[in-house]
Amino acid sequence: MAHVTASRGTCRARSGSITTVEVCGAEPGYPDDAPRATRVGCGVSGADSGTGLALADPREEIMFAVRFVAARIAAFAAASVAGLALATSVATPAPAASSDVGLFGTADPTYDGVYRQGLAILGLVAAGRQPDAAAIDWLLRQQCADGAFTAYRSDPTVPCTASKEDENATALAAMALAAVGGHGTEAQRAADAIKKFQLTDGGFYETAAFGTPASDANSTGLALSAFAAVGISPTSVASGGKTGIDFLRSIQLPCNASSGAGAFDYQPEPTLAANDYATVQATLGLLGKALPVAPGAVAPTTPNCVTVTDAATSAQDALAYLASRLSATGGAIPSAFGSGTDWTTTANAVLDLVAGGVGAAAVNQGLTALQANARTYVNASGAPSPGALGTLLLVAHATGADPTSFGGLDLISALLATERTAAPSSTPQPSPSPSVAARPSASAPASPAPTLPMTGSRADLPLGIAGGVLLLVGLLALGYAHRAAHPTR
Repeated sequence: MAHVTASRGTCRARSGSITTVEVCGAEPGYPDDAPRATRVGCGVSGADSGTGLALADPREEIMFAVRFVAARIAAFAAASVAGLALATSVATPAPAASSDVGLFGTADPTYDGVYRQGLAILGLVAAGRQPDAAAIDWLLRQQCADGAFTAYRSDPTVPCTASKEDENATALAAMALAAVGGHGTEAQRAADAIKKFQLTDGGFYETAAFGTPASDANSTGLALSAFAAVGISPTSVASGGKTGIDFLRSIQLPCNASSGAGAFDYQPEPTLAANDYATVQATLGLLGKALPVAPGAVAPTTPNCVTVTDAATSAQDALAYLASRLSATGGAIPSAFGSGTDWTTTANAVLDLVAGGVGAAAVNQGLTALQANARTYVNASGAPSPGALGTLLLVAHATGADPTSFGGLDLISALLATERTAAPSSTPQPSPSPSVAARPSASAPASPAPTLPMTGSRADLPLGIAGGVLLLVGLLALGYAHRAAHPTR
């Protein structure tokens, strides 16, 4: 697998099973902006640290610096002047596109729109709060004609491309629609569509958008959970004579493994290795459970790993692994992608143990760690994550924790505040019916509106003058740079 951190100014590549490509210089994806520029390694003499370009000679370096600064001055000045016109017309954040009204979260939904919507809806249902019509309608509009879902459709009127359909998104949508009530038909269609993602080894894959499909533990576990949500027997869905359960058992580490006994690998390989996130999603499916996980008695005992003979013992072995993993890490399972904690895996491990009714001590450790780090988890990307909020609501429901005071957070209010709303209407609207008026509505997006001078003030005058001066200076500097770089011969 190749992990590419950027695409410009490549420094070096390290060999091994995982190749990391490092870069120096400008933001990835930008085209070379000088004819004589060449891609160079970090630290090479003559390379501009701000752009990743190698320059021809010392004078070129000097003049490039002059042009660079001059261009920045001119660009800043032009932006200042243009910003005055823009500021007079923009006083609040842009409303959501009409197709995205009801979507939870302010982040780009390209790769996770349906998935996070499913988690958000499941979390609200678990907390006893019916999602509003806009949130449910957004999810319904995303469904393809064959019942499946893609990760996100910016224009739901455009037919889906089969190769871009996403099994993980479809599984979350199926569980959400089954849980919310009144949409059993759509949930059933989504679960039925998952069957086409099954391969002859019995496993399921996520999408064909990025290459040849291959079964994996996460997609297979999600498929089994989606089937459970609508009442489809997992043993009734087979390919090549094998079921999803058969596939998962084939990639489970045996009890005599030196480490990771009972865990699942992500995909088949000669030497199986424990993968925590693959394990938590596979385990819920093997248990025959769907989200939301119902609260119930959790025994203090932890099962021992035994030789796998069926789905039940396979799930028990996985639960034994997860309980020991939580206990060994103080309730905070480490991230597999560097330092820090994987709170999503931690939360799902807690849900699995509650669903299996075992490992009370490990459940309490995980719950305590999640509560203590709820804000960190929810705001990891800088803005409240609806997926994280939905996941924590599922944990609160399963463990009996208070969702309005989970680590100091009101998870319900925080999630509702991320829902995208329609632009204000310029025409009078009829009063809502009593039933509509009684429905809890989502709060406005959490990001504050820009602060602008009061109407009639002249606070923009100094900015306009400064912008004009800077624009003139920038243009003069550019002219000087051009004459110096191209002297009269």
